[in-house]
Amino acid sequence: MTGTGSIPSLRHTWITIGYVVVAIGFCFVPGAGIEWFATPRSQVLIGSIATAIALGIVHLFRQKWPTVVVVAGLAVMTAEGLTTGTTSVGAILIECDALYSLVIARPTTRSRRLLPMIAAACLSSAVGGLLLANLLAEPLLQMTTLLLAVGVTLWWGITVRAPMTRAEEERERATLIADAVAAKQREALVAERLQISRELHDTISGHLSAITIQAAGALATTTPPTAEELTERLERVRALSLDAMGDMRTLIDVLRTDTPSSLALAQNWSSVDSLIAGARESGTSITLTGDDPATINLDPLVSVTAYYVLREALVNAEKHAPGSDVTIDIRHEDEVLAMTITNGQHRPGRVGAMPSGYGLIGLAERVRLCNGELDIDRSNDTWTLRVCLPLRTGRESQHA
Repeated sequence: MTGTGSIPSLRHTWITIGYVVVAIGFCFVPGAGIEWFATPRSQVLIGSIATAIALGIVHLFRQKWPTVVVVAGLAVMTAEGLTTGTTSVGAILIECDALYSLVIARPTTRSRRLLPMIAAACLSSAVGGLLLANLLAEPLLQMTTLLLAVGVTLWWGITVRAPMTRAEEERERATLIADAVAAKQREALVAERLQISRELHDTISGHLSAITIQAAGALATTTPPTAEELTERLERVRALSLDAMGDMRTLIDVLRTDTPSSLALAQNWSSVDSLIAGARESGTSITLTGDDPATINLDPLVSVTAYYVLREALVNAEKHAPGSDVTIDIRHEDEVLAMTITNGQHRPGRVGAMPSGYGLIGLAERVRLCNGELDIDRSNDTWTLRVCLPLRTGRESQHA
């Protein structure tokens, strides 16, 4: 494995010291090593000890730079062989451990293919050399010993590295899966929050706006209302308040449950007549043209969307242009529902509520989910909302 720090850990330092001590110990064992040519014993001893110390210093960094350590070790061993005529057992031992560290370091795709081939070649050559020991010259026979040491080291490192590689791949796969799950959860959370915000605006905000309009209408009258008129207005305010509380309770119940469920509330196209009647009772002058809404059958998703489009248009007319006339044109042909809602702009001296824009954003999202089209036209005198929705969407009967 590749280390993360430039300074060797205490454990790795003690392991290196142990290797150096063992290597120096082998230096005092007569005949322990591969002799290439004869040199004085003292020269071999001094050279072997110096080689062990030099390899030990390089060996300290085997975790951080395994390839560099192996190459540097080969250079030190070559220098030992050229100066002393001998390759000491200790040098072979330290270099083999450095080679082992290189093998178990995080491999590349190329090294995974090459290392087994190199190990097999070294072991095959070593076995062939041992079988032909009587025929080979002494230097070649000694080279066989080195090949055997290298082959065994490589093979052992590959064997140890294989389960480590599988474990790392499993950890990476688990991390990717966890990241994907977390991303999906975040996406679901964002979608749910958007859905809740749409429902809150389309239901609670609509009720509260209607209550505000009722109260504003009562306060704006120049003559005091009669007891009957006041009672009627208060009953409408109470009904709107109860509707708002009921819708809020429905949303809270859905949010508190552990099982997934739709946040869709009961309002849909079947309630359009009641919606228009309620707006007229609030004092809005409405002209309805085109087809009868009761004769139009819509998919559940389109039914909810069409209802909220009309409701948002009426609420906006009451909030931002109170007292203006509203014209609703509803037509359906060629499997398409087309609605055009037009009302006047602010009248002089009667400034409506400041728009937030959230309602139109929610409408655009709903219409897009139905593969429909939404267009808003603001002229000097009128405000027009046009929407085209397919009668059938082919989607599940659950709106977003």
